[in-house]
Amino acid sequence: MNERSKIPYVAELETELLDKINCLGLGPGGLGGRMTAVNVAVETYPTHIAGLPVAVNICCHVNRHIVREI
Repeated sequence: MNERSKIPYVAELETELLDKINCLGLGPGGLGGRMTAVNVAVETYPTHIAGLPVAVNICCHVNRHIVREI
């Protein structure tokens, strides 16, 4: 989990993305907080742009909503 890519520019991108994601203030499940992501891993492989795979892993829809009564 705490491993970075062996490619220097990809490792720098992973670190930069993790910092920027955690600065958003979304928190776990989008409910607010300081830590939104635990890790960012960028995998690289030569491919045609039309077949460029992208994956985003998020929590269940139910976990991203909160209701408060005052």
